[in-house]
Parts: sequence; structure tokens; C-alpha cells
Amino acid sequence: MNKRNKWKSGILAATAMVVLLAGCSSGTNGNNSGNGGGGDKAVTLRFSWWGGQERHEATLAAIEAYKAVAPNVTIEAEYQGFDGYEQKVKTQLAGGTSADIMQLDVPWMNELSRSDSFLELKDLPGLPLDGFDSAFLDNFGTYNDKLVALPTGVNAYALVINKTAADSLGVPTDIRWDWERLYEEGKKLHEKDSSKYLLLADHGHLMGDFTNMLKQRIGDQWIKDDYTLGFAKEDAVAVLTWMDKAIKAGVYQPLGEADLFYGKTEQNPKWINGDIVMISSMSSTLLSLRNVLSEGTEVTTSLPATALDAKASSVVVRPSQLIAISKKSKHPEEATAFLNWFMNDPEAAAILGDVRSVPSSSKAQQAAVEAGKIDPAITKAVEEGLANAGIVENSISTNSEISAILQDTIEKVAYGRNTPEQGADELIEGLEKKLSELQGRK
Repeated sequence: MNKRNKWKSGILAATAMVVLLAGCSSGTNGNNSGNGGGGDKAVTLRFSWWGGQERHEATLAAIEAYKAVAPNVTIEAEYQGFDGYEQKVKTQLAGGTSADIMQLDVPWMNELSRSDSFLELKDLPGLPLDGFDSAFLDNFGTYNDKLVALPTGVNAYALVINKTAADSLGVPTDIRWDWERLYEEGKKLHEKDSSKYLLLADHGHLMGDFTNMLKQRIGDQWIKDDYTLGFAKEDAVAVLTWMDKAIKAGVYQPLGEADLFYGKTEQNPKWINGDIVMISSMSSTLLSLRNVLSEGTEVTTSLPATALDAKASSVVVRPSQLIAISKKSKHPEEATAFLNWFMNDPEAAAILGDVRSVPSSSKAQQAAVEAGKIDPAITKAVEEGLANAGIVENSISTNSEISAILQDTIEKVAYGRNTPEQGADELIEGLEKKLSELQGRK
């Protein structure tokens, strides 16, 4: 069983891992990356991931560099944006056609690991784990008592702010944001110029705002480990009422516009043109979001919005992604050697830098820092997130069927098909029915 309920130890571990960012020694990097699998037999491995252009380019460059490490190994790159990637992986795993090495997301793992699809990584020859904190691996990479995935980086949820646009539009950037201040500033901005919005939010961002606000209000998991609801109807009504008010006031870009770029937020024209000031996002996406802006644009980060009377922090700190090896890989030794090089080797770290946020491996982290490849804005987001880390979502609250019910609720309220009260009723009814079904499948 996954031990993610022991969230404090994982966050403290991550804090220790990022100490290198404050100042890196010039000593040896402790490389123990192996020789790429060796051998002369020609081997082809498939590696799949999602991301933006910066991540694609850096990962492809790393794959190219690996040719010098293991000339006999060809890595076939399979990459795309986030939208549709989860379903693609699930389909491939079910059909036995998945890539040898695959990038995965934490919320999917409880479901994906049920099929025993991934290679056990602990004590695997050729994959030293001494550069990873054991608590971080235990909390986020271990499922059904097996270490099946390694975290690529330390990721923190933050407000990514186009400071240049904010300054020109009179939006403050040096404050601690709360929900009412977001509403006030967003309403004022949109009233002044109806083409401007304070926040970009597709349905994924709105779902994140909903659960964050709800956890701040109740001070606990919004769905409990025993498959019961952690909130009352009045809590859901209060959150949906605020969101409904904010959508109507133009605080958020209209959902119908934002959702055209779901999973590829950096392609949203209003963000690119500076018509949207902020995005609530993970630190691993910051480079993609910043690099589409005009040259000279300053981007900063801030902690996510919190309620003034919050009972708990909801700042999410977690792995950027996870990387696993398929149990059906015909070349597990070579796949393991590549994974070790990709995660631990100084050359790989210097190429990849922070395209998956701050590396989780201390060896890679030190090498990336020494190479000057950790962006200060990402460092700031991660350090602030670690200092204010809150409740880590349990597995049941990130279940895809639970997420689908929440998405439907938020969309109906956003499009005016339900009032907040109706939305709360439908949400509770749908969740209770689905939770009963899921509990029966355990």
C-alpha cells in the first residue's frame, strides 16, 4: 500500500534535498552512473513523456548524448502535450504495448499500479538509489510495497505571474494573495479592460482551485481514506459560490476559451500576449510558460492564494513526474542503465537542467546547479512551496473517476447550467455513489 499518508516526512526530506540550491560546494559530484548497460547487441528502447517545447528539446538532446554512452542502444522518443497522455498510457498498458520507459504522474499511480505493470526498482543492479531520499521514494514511488517509479524532480504549486504585464496593468505582485484579494483585483482589472483577466483557468486549474479552497476551509482531506467525504454541503456551496462569482466578474478567462488549450497552456494567445496576468501552476511548467512571452518579459512566482481563516495550507509539493520501466520490456537491463544515466549522471543533469523542476536526485541536482541550469524563479517557487507545504492529496481523491465527477460539477456551474447549491448537491450525490463503488473494488 502506498505510504503517502506520511506526508510530513516526505516534505521534510524534499526540503533537505533542495539545500544545495542555497549554495553548492565545488567538490566531487559522487557520480555512480554506470556504463550505459554495455554490450554490443543492438537494442531499441521506447521512452514516452509529456511536456512543453523546452522539455522536449532538452530530453531529445539527452537522448542524443546517450549515444556516446551506449552506442548499441537506440532510444525512440515518444512525446506530446499533457492532454490525452494519461489515456494513451492506460490503453498501452492494457494492451501490452507501452513504452519501455515512461513518464507518469503521481495521481495516476494508485490505479496504474494495480495491474503490476512496472518493474520493481529497489535493489536493481545498475540503479543506485543513494542520491534519492528514501522517505521521498517511499511516499511517492512505492505502491503495493514495491518501488516502481523514481521522481524526476521536486515540484511546487505556485502562482506564476507575468510581472511585466502586472506592473503595466496596476496589479500588485509583492503581496500574499488571498481569495478575496484575487476577486477584487481581478474584477477591477476586467472592468477597466474587458479583454484582460487576472487568472487563466481551464477546467484543470478550476478543479485545483476548488480542492485547494476546500482543504483550506476544512483543514483536512476533502475525501477521506475510508472512502467518505471530508466536507459538508455548506463547504462545497461556499467554494462554488466564490468560483461562480469570480467567473461572472471576469476574474478568470472564460472556460470555453481556456479549455481550447487544456494541457498546452503555454499556447493560450491571451497568456502569450500579456492579456492574462497569472496562472496557478506547478514549478515544472514555468519555463514553458515564460519562454512564450516576448523577450524581456519578467516572470515571478508567489505562493498560491489562501483563505484568511484557512485551517490548513493547501500548497502542494510533490514529484514533478515519475519515471517507471515497463515489466514487459524486452531489454530491462538496458532500460535500467538508461534510467540511471538519465536520473543521476552529471552530463544528463547539465543537459536537462530544470525542465522537470529541481532534480530529485542529489547527484543530478548538484550537477545542474554547478552547470548554472537551475532557474532562480523555479528555485523561488520550490523553496517557498517547501516552507509552506500543506496537505498532500491521498490516492482516492486523485482517482480519475472522482476527478471526472468534480470536473462535471465545475463545468456546469461555470457555464451557468447549475447554481452553486445544485452543483453541491450533484457533487455529493455523485461522489458518494462512486466512492461506494470504489470501496467495493478494493
